[in-house]
Amino acid sequence: MEIGATKAVQNRLKTTKIEESKGASLVFCWDTHLTKIKGRNVLFIVNASNRYTIAMTDIEQRNWNCYAMYISRVIHGMMQEMGYSEDQIGQYFKMSGDAIVTKTHGKKAVGGINRMVMDTQYFDKKLEKETKYQWELSEYLNRDICKPEGFDAYGYPSELFKLDMERLGIATKRKPVGEILCN
Repeated sequence: MEIGATKAVQNRLKTTKIEESKGASLVFCWDTHLTKIKGRNVLFIVNASNRYTIAMTDIEQRNWNCYAMYISRVIHGMMQEMGYSEDQIGQYFKMSGDAIVTKTHGKKAVGGINRMVMDTQYFDKKLEKETKYQWELSEYLNRDICKPEGFDAYGYPSELFKLDMERLGIATKRKPVGEILCN
């Protein structure tokens, strides 16, 4: 798994030596960006294939010290929240390989992050206090229709993430609506 770090994240990690992307499948690449929103540091974790976004706040120093492991745990928790079984999550992580921090995954992926930052300015609710995973903000961002790098058509990031899991064989393919109504 490749975890792309924007300049803001690289500065927070206090590192300048970041590897180039190894060309992993985009579904196994997550780009991260740190920005201030409503007076709080918010870390965006965005999948490079489907633009699924996780918004985190109040990251502790120990988590910055083992950044790749922290991001992997956040993604694991998000997949649990989405209803994936431990076997399915394990399959995804086995397919993705070891987590390494790299540079971001191209202009389109970074443009998607910039769009998320811009959209957050229109989020009219307060960020939750005493919680790291900003569920409402994440849901808000994942309802933004987009055409990310891994897809030829527009869709919602949450649906596109599910389609990626189907393409990988981790989730079973859903029947089209027409087939369900006819059976």
